[in-house]
Amino acid sequence: MKRQWSHALTACFLYGLSGCAHTSPIRNVAERDPDVRPATYQSEIPPHPEQPMAALVDAAVAPPELAGPQSVDVFIRRALAENRTVQAAYHNVESLRHRIPQVTTLDDPVASNAIFPIPAAAPQYSLMGYNPYNVTLAQQYPWFGTLRLRGEAAAHDVQVALAELAAAQLDTVAAVKRFYYNLYVSQKTEDILVENRKILEDFRGIARERLKTGGTQQDVIRAEVLISELDRDLANNKQSVAAARAALARQLHVSPETEFRTLPELALAGVPGEFDRLYQLALTARPELQGRLAAVVRDEKAVELATKRFYPNITLGVTYMDMEKTNATTPKTAGGMPNIGLFVAFNLPVYRDKYRAGVCEAQERALADAKLYEAQRDEASSEIQELMLQVRTQQNVLALLRDSILPRTRSAFDLARSDYAKSNVDYATVQSALREVLQVELQIAQIEAELGKAIASLERAVGSEINEHPPAPTTTGRPASPPSPPPATPGPFRPAALP
Repeated sequence: MKRQWSHALTACFLYGLSGCAHTSPIRNVAERDPDVRPATYQSEIPPHPEQPMAALVDAAVAPPELAGPQSVDVFIRRALAENRTVQAAYHNVESLRHRIPQVTTLDDPVASNAIFPIPAAAPQYSLMGYNPYNVTLAQQYPWFGTLRLRGEAAAHDVQVALAELAAAQLDTVAAVKRFYYNLYVSQKTEDILVENRKILEDFRGIARERLKTGGTQQDVIRAEVLISELDRDLANNKQSVAAARAALARQLHVSPETEFRTLPELALAGVPGEFDRLYQLALTARPELQGRLAAVVRDEKAVELATKRFYPNITLGVTYMDMEKTNATTPKTAGGMPNIGLFVAFNLPVYRDKYRAGVCEAQERALADAKLYEAQRDEASSEIQELMLQVRTQQNVLALLRDSILPRTRSAFDLARSDYAKSNVDYATVQSALREVLQVELQIAQIEAELGKAIASLERAVGSEINEHPPAPTTTGRPASPPSPPPATPGPFRPAALP
C-alpha cells in the first residue's frame, strides 16, 4: 500500500514539472488577486483601436467656482488638489510607505521534498527501513538588528519622498503665482489699451470738429494711426492672455481653453527686511534641505546595515523522514518508524573584501549627501539674498512710478489736452503726452507682475509664505526673541569601524 503511495507521489511530482513548461493565458489582474485594483487611468472597457488613448485621460472642464475674477488662492487650492506632478509625488510617498513592511519581514520559509521512488537506489537503513521521501522546512534569520535597520532606512526614504512632495507643492504654488501674475499683466494691459483707445477716439472727434474751424486733416490722420497701433497691440496682447491662461490651466489640470480671470488689483505681500530671519526660516522650512538631512540619516543607517553583512545569516529548519518496512533491505530488523530532525545552517562571510567595499560605498554615499546638503544651504543663502535685492528694487521703482512719474505725466497730458482744445498746442504735443502716460501705466502693470513673481520666487526659496512668520514683538528694551534653531547640520561623517 505504501509502495503505491510513493508511486503516486512520483507521478504527481513529474506531472508538476511537466506543467511548468506550459504557459496559460494571462487573466485579469483583479481575477488573480482581489486586493489588486487597476490603475485609475485604465478603462474597464477596452477602447476602440481608432480611439486615441489620450482621450481617456484628457484634462477636465474647469469647475464653475473658477469662473469670473478669482484670487490667486483659489487657483492654488485647485492646483494642489489636481496638479498631476503633486499627485505623482504623493503616490511615490505612499509607494515607499508600503516598502517598510516588506523590508522588516522575514523572507518566505523554504519547503522542499526529496522523493526516492526506486527502493534499490534509495536510502536503506538496517534498523529503520526504506526511506521513500524527505520533507524539509527551513527559515532564514538575518543577523541581529538587520531587520530594524532596514526598516529605519526605509522610513527615512519616506522622509526624503515627503520632502520631494513638499517641494513639488511649493513648485506648483510658485508656478501658479507666476502664471497668475502673467495673466494679470496681460489683462491690465488690455484694460489700459482699451481706455487709451477711447481717449484717442475722443481726440479724433475733436480733430474732425476742428476741421470746420480751420484745423488740419493731418491731426485726424495721426489720431487714426495711433488707434491702429493700439488695435495692433490689443491683437498681440490677446496672444499673451491665451498663453497665460493655457499655462495656468496646465497647473490646474483643466482645459487650456478655460477663460480664467484675475482680480482687477493685486494685493501683494510685504517683504521683511531681515535677511538672517529669512535664512533661518529657510533652514527649517525649505523641503530640499529637510530631504537632504533625511538622506544623510538614511545613509548612516545604510552604513550600519552594510556592516551587518560581516556576520552570518542563521537558517533553522526541521526535516521529516518517512520510513517503511516494505521494500526494506532487511525487513525483519527494520522498525519503520518516521524520523524528525532539526538542523542549523549559516552562510560563511569569507569574502570580506567585498563587504568592506559595501561599507565604503555606503560611507561615500553619506558623505556625498552631506556635501549636497551644504551646497543647497549655500544656494538657498545666495538665492534669498538675490531675490530680496530684486524685490526691494522693484518696490522702489513701483513706488517711484506710482507716486511721482504717473501723476506728473497725467498732469502734462491733461494740460496738453486742454491747450489743444483751445488751439494753443499742436496735436504732436498731445500725442507725445498720451504716449508717456500709456508707457508709464504699462510699466506700472509690468512692475506689479514682476514684483509678485519675485515675491513668489522668494517664498519658494524660503520654503514658506514669509508673512506667516513675522518677527517676534519686542517688549520694553528687550530684543526680539531669536527664531527657532534649525535642524542639526550634518558634521563630518565618521566611518564605522570594520569588523
